[in-house]
Amino acid sequence: MENILISEILNWSKSKLLSGNENTLVSNFSTDTRIINKNDFFIPITGENYDGNDFIIEAIKKGAKGFVISKNYKNINYVINNVKINYPDILIIQCSNTLDFLKDTAKGYLKKFNVLSIGITGSVGKTTTKNFLVNILKNSANTVFTKKNFNNEIGIPKTIFDVNSKVKYFVAELGMRAKNQIMDLAEVCNLNSGIITGIGPSHLEFFNNIEEIALAKAEISEIIFKNKGVLFLNGDDYYADFIEKNIKCNSIKCGKEKNFEYNFSNYSCDNNAIYDFDLNRYYKKIFHIKLNIPGFHNIYNALLAISLALYLDIDPGLIKNAIEDTTAETLRMEIIEKKDNIILNDCYNANPLSMKSAIDALSTISQKRKMRSVAILGDMLELGNESKKLHEEIGKYLLNKGINVVIAFGENSANILNKFNADKVKTKKYYFKNKEELLKEISNIVKKDDAVLIKGSRANKMENIIDYI
Repeated sequence: MENILISEILNWSKSKLLSGNENTLVSNFSTDTRIINKNDFFIPITGENYDGNDFIIEAIKKGAKGFVISKNYKNINYVINNVKINYPDILIIQCSNTLDFLKDTAKGYLKKFNVLSIGITGSVGKTTTKNFLVNILKNSANTVFTKKNFNNEIGIPKTIFDVNSKVKYFVAELGMRAKNQIMDLAEVCNLNSGIITGIGPSHLEFFNNIEEIALAKAEISEIIFKNKGVLFLNGDDYYADFIEKNIKCNSIKCGKEKNFEYNFSNYSCDNNAIYDFDLNRYYKKIFHIKLNIPGFHNIYNALLAISLALYLDIDPGLIKNAIEDTTAETLRMEIIEKKDNIILNDCYNANPLSMKSAIDALSTISQKRKMRSVAILGDMLELGNESKKLHEEIGKYLLNKGINVVIAFGENSANILNKFNADKVKTKKYYFKNKEELLKEISNIVKKDDAVLIKGSRANKMENIIDYI
């Protein structure tokens, strides 16, 4: 992070300086006293079970040069008086809300630089698409991007502070659980361009229908329109046309059809369900490319990243090499060979769209390798009143794909097996109330030469199932 004047921070955040000099420079922010460093400026964040303002004194004792405090904090007078008496040189800023302070400061800071800001959202594939794009951009110029789960109102501003005058690209994955969150994050990032990977029934607990989810994701377009940028869409996604009709900014659709500006053709896959394909601009082939991550759906994730990079006029040869070098992130479509089994580890998260994509990959791998297919599935969460129905749909999908063995665990996943009729269906089914029960029996179910998918929402913490196979 490049130095910031306190006067700049006050201007961006519309906050009030209670102590210290507005010409003082800040070189780093911290929101966590456990990892705070000397001379950091402390921004306390309030969560569901804690109030960061309670840790201000601790931050000062650890060497913070200043802090911001919420004017509504219950102990504000005690903290301010204590600090002024014992640490008279400390910077003290008062604000209405410390999270808004963090976001407003990050937004102001980012606008200091001539950075091309790109946002990626959607119901599935955000992280993989981001990884494809970042691998391209960082081989072209200095790039800052959100890592791990830094896709929210805390992680994104903190990542913005890694930007400096040498950085050309900033890439943010934008997550959401409610309306207006994407718009808020897009404004913090001052987006010039964006990607919506696809729309599906995730987070239905917080929305009335999928159309509302699509519109919430499409909020990314508002700031892109203001900045005269472009939004890239998966043209083969069911909701692409719906989004396009409800946005003002320019958009480019990508997919199979040759009438899409960027499209793919001549695709095939190996026995790990890793695809290669021709990448075209309209009817003209640009290059042939082979991915390094399994799953047909990853053609679309790569296509969106490639399309945006080509739009930015990045060298096609660089793009091809970067895409082919991109590997699966931990717990996301990882191929693991263990003893005589092939394991597809995709247990970072799950919703109906990603669940079906993972089942597709399992089906392809098992057919290519002539192995028995085993799907180990945990609950899909945050589906609200549609949870039972959507889990049952996954059951139908498994049957249609001819998956040989289905192992479900968790309260919601019991519904996956509702439509299985033992007299008519050859698929073997097993149900366990919890993971502990599953682990006791899994070695008796999974056999030699099985292709195994492990898939479920992050709260299920399914990754250690691999140790029992």
